[in-house]
Amino acid sequence: MEERFGQIKDILNSGELYAGVGEELIAYQHELVERLNEFNKTPDTPEGLKRRDALLREALGTYGDGLYIIPPIYANWGLKNVHVGENVIFNFNVCLVDDADIFIGDDCLIGPGCHIITAQHPISPALRRGRDKLQYNKPVRLGNNVWLGAGVIVLPGVTIGENTIVAAGGVVTHDLPANVIAVGSPARILREITAEDDEFYDKGKPIPREIIERYMS
Repeated sequence: MEERFGQIKDILNSGELYAGVGEELIAYQHELVERLNEFNKTPDTPEGLKRRDALLREALGTYGDGLYIIPPIYANWGLKNVHVGENVIFNFNVCLVDDADIFIGDDCLIGPGCHIITAQHPISPALRRGRDKLQYNKPVRLGNNVWLGAGVIVLPGVTIGENTIVAAGGVVTHDLPANVIAVGSPARILREITAEDDEFYDKGKPIPREIIERYMS
């Protein structure tokens, strides 16, 4: 399977137009998605959780320790093009259109109902007609410690810098720098994350000293 995927991966990550519903491509895609369907059906029992972890290690392109995914999760290519760092959490109903690579750094939080999309179709009406459904793909990159709030949509080709937060419902259409909070559709920078955010939370509440000492020392 790995050798077979390597050949297909070159097509998916080339940035060039290709037939998105080619017979061989779709057949292999279904194999990968079926494994993810099995993951989504695993029970929350000790045995089920062990099976869930084993399936993720088989499915993901890169698997980081401390990964926690709340099912269900959906991915066009069964997570095969998804590369995850350490201590990452996916809340339920995340959808990854992983036709091209999706890189997710350490300590990222992916809220419920988020969509991360790499696939695009041409604007030309002529190229969208017929059975082939031509497409091309652009990778997405999330830096370390990015937090995507509930329902955030990240569009193809976007890079989000480390520590940045995208508020719930945001639609990220272009790159975002590190250490900012972005809101809206299209997402715009609301403000920078500053040293005050290490002292206060929730509109001015002081962070308890014992928490500061534990997490920031």
